[in-house]
Amino acid sequence: MLETSPIESRRDREAFLRFPWEVYKNDPAWVPPILAAQRREIDPERGAFFQDGFGSKAAFFLARDDGRAVGRIAAIRNERHLARHQDGVGFFGFFESVNDPAVAAALLAKAEAWLKAEGLEVSRGPTSFTLSDPAGVTIQGGEIRPALLLAHTPAYYADLLTANGYHKARDLLGYRLSLDEVEANLLRHDAELAAMETAGIVIRELRMDRIEEEATLFADVFSRSWDRNWGAFPMRAEDFLHASKELGPFFDPRFGAVIEVYDEPAAVFLAVPDVWQILQGLNGRIGPTGLWRIWRDRHRLECLRLLIVGVLPNYRKLPLGPLVVRQLRRHLHAFPALRTIELSWILEDNRVTRQLAESVGAKHCRTLRIYDKELDP
Repeated sequence: MLETSPIESRRDREAFLRFPWEVYKNDPAWVPPILAAQRREIDPERGAFFQDGFGSKAAFFLARDDGRAVGRIAAIRNERHLARHQDGVGFFGFFESVNDPAVAAALLAKAEAWLKAEGLEVSRGPTSFTLSDPAGVTIQGGEIRPALLLAHTPAYYADLLTANGYHKARDLLGYRLSLDEVEANLLRHDAELAAMETAGIVIRELRMDRIEEEATLFADVFSRSWDRNWGAFPMRAEDFLHASKELGPFFDPRFGAVIEVYDEPAAVFLAVPDVWQILQGLNGRIGPTGLWRIWRDRHRLECLRLLIVGVLPNYRKLPLGPLVVRQLRRHLHAFPALRTIELSWILEDNRVTRQLAESVGAKHCRTLRIYDKELDP
């Protein structure tokens, strides 16, 4: 008999966290989440989402059929989103289900009832917890291992959601750039790069000795850059500092930079080596052996993910793409096995950033879809 209930005990929590292993047991592209990190993430006393200073909250549900876990979901009230957009949107996330419409219907109904009880008018997802976390259903590129902090789901999730009244809200597009093509592309932009430098456009690395000031600058430029983008809400300096701490040795200031025009900040970006290449083989556990493998294999990483890009409106017509790629190329010796740069994700209607990616030869490689459903009063 199918039953869907809130997680209330430690046993429930562990079943919730471990259920994805059932869904992805035959999927070679899946990267198992680190269980210790997810325990902290969903804990209201410790999770960064719950400590945002706005009072955001969530509820977690587990579906069982005759005692066997068959699905999970979270219903999410993101107060930072509501403060920015005032659109009555709630979210569902951490969604995983066997390929059974009845299971998905039961899970979604629980999340929707919780959101309606919170006075929300739209259910949007999947996100976990925010669009900055792994978000979306895989529509294209499911055969490719996702890069750091990108979502990956079975293709049938799209059918489960549409069968329950959900419709496309936005697509999140992933692009990849082969480093074999970088040199040739940069040669084509030599004249532009030289002209930018003589026009007072400079690029500088992050200053770790002033990381709190840099975090404030990053948050300000990124927030103003994304202010009108769908689903965006302001970044805080605390968010940047938390990310730098969580990334540990893979937060490399050489892969972060500020672009300035006559000493005024115009854009920021941050790239991160794709540690998920290593984590994929750890099966959800770090431990001493995992730490040793991370240390041993860190220079074997093959992908760099461009995690943050923010260009202020007044500077969006500048050809900054080649400048960013040249800056990254200068420091590739730190990770000599790198072969690709992933520029993900980019909103489908963000033509400026898509053109920036395409200007340096990046190719569309994956599509993740966010869904909406209007909730009945």
